[in-house]
Amino acid sequence: MWRCMLVSFLVSAALVTPCMAQQRRDYTTEAGIDSDGNIYVASDAGKRINMSTLGHCIDARQAPDRQTVGCSIARGTKPEEAMQSVRLEIYLRNGKKQIIETETPMDWHFWRDGQQVAVYSHSLDGKGHYGLYDAASAHLVEELAEPENESLLPEWAKGPAQIQDESLPVGDEYNQERFNWIAKVLRQIQKIKPGMKRQDLLKVFTTEGGISTRFQRTYVYSGCPYIKVNVRFKAATNESNGMEEDTDDIIESISQPYLQWSVMD
Repeated sequence: MWRCMLVSFLVSAALVTPCMAQQRRDYTTEAGIDSDGNIYVASDAGKRINMSTLGHCIDARQAPDRQTVGCSIARGTKPEEAMQSVRLEIYLRNGKKQIIETETPMDWHFWRDGQQVAVYSHSLDGKGHYGLYDAASAHLVEELAEPENESLLPEWAKGPAQIQDESLPVGDEYNQERFNWIAKVLRQIQKIKPGMKRQDLLKVFTTEGGISTRFQRTYVYSGCPYIKVNVRFKAATNESNGMEEDTDDIIESISQPYLQWSVMD
């Protein structure tokens, strides 16, 4: 199922941000999240109703039909509970709110364009449990225990990542193409060596989010943002300026490539 809530939150935030400007003119007809982090819904009278803020949620998602927003609430105040949720608030048209609660931390996603919500959690005996709820009433529509093989799950219980994984073609021919692509990537990366300039690096890589300076930065492969390297530089000019990068800065070291989810500022 969908075990990486932090990644989910980051992906959700990335998807919401580019839509802010478009949503501004739809405040009175759609639900969403504005540029100030306010979560809102619309009324039948064509008015915007603020329901909450992103600061209240560890994970907020707009339903595909743009009429509903879900907000999962942190389990508690302890560090280990910061990204765990046992409570899901569903904000609906006309300012209505429904709540779904579980005894153990949940993962969730909208189903049928936002009409339903699929929730996954572990029961107290450690077994996985899936529940499908009506978004408008929070009533349980369907439930099932976690099967030994995830492929046996009904479509509503599968998270976006699992559906995406299952959609990938399989077979020797496809595997060989992937082997060839990875080999090509490794050869391109191996061409970047200490002594070369930042501008040479940028022919293969692009910048990554997160903390960085002129002298140290993480870069991602231009063809796949999950392939990364850490690079250290020597300033070409004006060494006292640690923030303003120069395309002529010299590469001092470059790490072995590694895989990691994207990081966003």
